[in-house]
Amino acid sequence: MRNFLLITALLIVQSSLFAQTPEKGIVKLNNQEEVEGTVDINTFINSAVVTTADGRQLTYHASMIKSIETEDECGFARSYRCYDYRSNSFFDRLEKKVFQVVADGEITVLRRLFEYDVFDASDDYTIDEFYFVDENNQVKRLRNFKRQILPLMKSHEKEMKVFRKRNGFKNLNKEINMYLMVNYYNRLNSLDTDVVSMNQ
Repeated sequence: MRNFLLITALLIVQSSLFAQTPEKGIVKLNNQEEVEGTVDINTFINSAVVTTADGRQLTYHASMIKSIETEDECGFARSYRCYDYRSNSFFDRLEKKVFQVVADGEITVLRRLFEYDVFDASDDYTIDEFYFVDENNQVKRLRNFKRQILPLMKSHEKEMKVFRKRNGFKNLNKEINMYLMVNYYNRLNSLDTDVVSMNQ
């Protein structure tokens, strides 16, 4: 049973973390407008290009976007949000950037995928980076799960230790382990909230 759950979760992770390709979806703008069509997210220029049903191509910078919801041909849904962020690169600047939401809840984990064509189509390469939203709603680069995320799980520390041991998670920086740990913790917090709501 445990192996079945892990395989199922792995398939979900692989589908949700698949390379960004144009997919049908909805771009929700800060002015409450919603634009439907084929959505192509370009993290290099922090924008989303929407090809509408009538063939128009509309480009929206991250500063204009509230959220994006897409769905691929297999029915897998992905969501994106925009946050202020500046990397350590000298050439980068603080501005709204588009992030994929990998896990959402008490702990929110984000992802950005950069795809570059160096010289020609055979020389393309990708950079895959993970982030999290801290207690001040600031986006931080996720470099070490044990040091950065585990301290945020204090309210269910015992449960998380049992969950980690039961599933044999040694390297918490692996995508599947990170995904399962955060989603399990968020689920525990969600159940706590449901109990509090029922008692009120």
